[in-house]
Amino acid sequence: MTIIRTDSVRATVLVIESDPLMLTAMGSVLDSNGYRVALARTEAVAMQSIATGSFDVIILSIDQLDQGCEFATRLHQQPAVQDTPIVFLVPELAADWKERLSARGGVFSMLKPVDPNGLVDLVEKALWMPHLANRNSIAGSHLSSTTDWVRLD
Repeated sequence: MTIIRTDSVRATVLVIESDPLMLTAMGSVLDSNGYRVALARTEAVAMQSIATGSFDVIILSIDQLDQGCEFATRLHQQPAVQDTPIVFLVPELAADWKERLSARGGVFSMLKPVDPNGLVDLVEKALWMPHLANRNSIAGSHLSSTTDWVRLD
């Protein structure tokens, strides 16, 4: 017996990025790949979006580690997204960033500027991997060989 999914269930992604060109580009890439997308340039707009909707993945662009961690903590204090995985867009993939962002709900960090195909790939992984793969799985073992993003757990 073959099961074929015919419904139109699509994941919803909240993208938080202060640069309007990057925000629009990421929104367009995700939309063209079948995701429902909400865009926010500021924390206030992101919080308003969370108050009025639910999200399957959050993409959060940060430039400074401390501010990014504080923002992620405030996001996860919202009941609607307290368990929502976060994909961080970061200026560097340093070990101290990895540890702190993982503790704030991050499942992946990706270097900026963002590769569109890589972004879609990480969103797909963020949707499925936390629920289907553990830290020692074969599926997760190849992730550390990629140089422009890292798995945070």
